[in-house]
Amino acid sequence: MGFEDLAELDRRVYEYIKRYDFETYKWNTPSAARDLGATEQEVYQALSNLAKHVKDNIWIHYKDGGIRISAE
Repeated sequence: MGFEDLAELDRRVYEYIKRYDFETYKWNTPSAARDLGATEQEVYQALSNLAKHVKDNIWIHYKDGGIRISAE
């Protein structure tokens, strides 16, 4: 599965991650959901889909008390 096969929200979450610096700043799901016009559960599901289907292009890890996410 590639980018073209992702759901619309999955692509929007991916672009949102690319646009902002979640390496330096902690990921905040409620803020992401609000900015994307989605529910927190939908954002979590999109992150799960991204980690599964484009795993070579997204990195999710924990650092200094928060989740850090980057995408390329």
